[in-house]
Amino acid sequence: MDIFESWIVTTPIARYGLTTEDCPENTTAAIENAVKNNCPIMLSAQSLDDGTIICYPYKNLSALTSGNGYVQTLSFADVKDLKISNTQYGIITLEEALQIIDSKVPVMINIFNEGQIGKVEATIYDLIKNYESPVAIVSANPDTVIWFKENASNILRGIRSGKFESKTYGSYKTKKLAKLKYTTECQPDFILYNACDLPNRFVKKYNFLPIIAYNVRNEVEYLHAVRYCDNVVCTGFIPSI
Repeated sequence: MDIFESWIVTTPIARYGLTTEDCPENTTAAIENAVKNNCPIMLSAQSLDDGTIICYPYKNLSALTSGNGYVQTLSFADVKDLKISNTQYGIITLEEALQIIDSKVPVMINIFNEGQIGKVEATIYDLIKNYESPVAIVSANPDTVIWFKENASNILRGIRSGKFESKTYGSYKTKKLAKLKYTTECQPDFILYNACDLPNRFVKKYNFLPIIAYNVRNEVEYLHAVRYCDNVVCTGFIPSI
């Protein structure tokens, strides 16, 4: 199948569910809202210290909850009672999110793993390898993408990039990511690039791959980004144009 005719390109994707003020990112409500609107969903995924894969995209609990501490040093028991953004909704596992989606819409899983490669990726693959609806993975860590290339090439994979702050991944790696220097070794099926960093010459070089702009937050940003990409990952809305 031509990937340019697949869901990766043809249908806007909801970042961490179709969010509202009452339905914050990566919660059951946001996921259910996206499913109700027949919208593909990007989920975040990272591992707790006990191996549980949760839908949470930040290093520290304080980013979205009243808790504190680095996610990768905690167990599910440490986080299970915390609430997201002062709502009734708690942190959910990737397995729970997939059960809610129930193969009704396509899923893109944004994997956060700056630790040892292998165990996290294998756990995620076990959760999605028999999933009935279309599924893809994406990561800013090239080693995660390479793991899927070598061990689960049947899963669509993408490299996530943009002009990150140097402190995010370190100066050297950040520059390589922005310039898509890892693309040859990762052999991604698509590129996910920060919408505010488009257009640029590094992305244009890879226009033979689907280019997906992420962090598109409103119709104005959508109308700008869509000129330089093949699809968008939107936050809090579905493009009406």
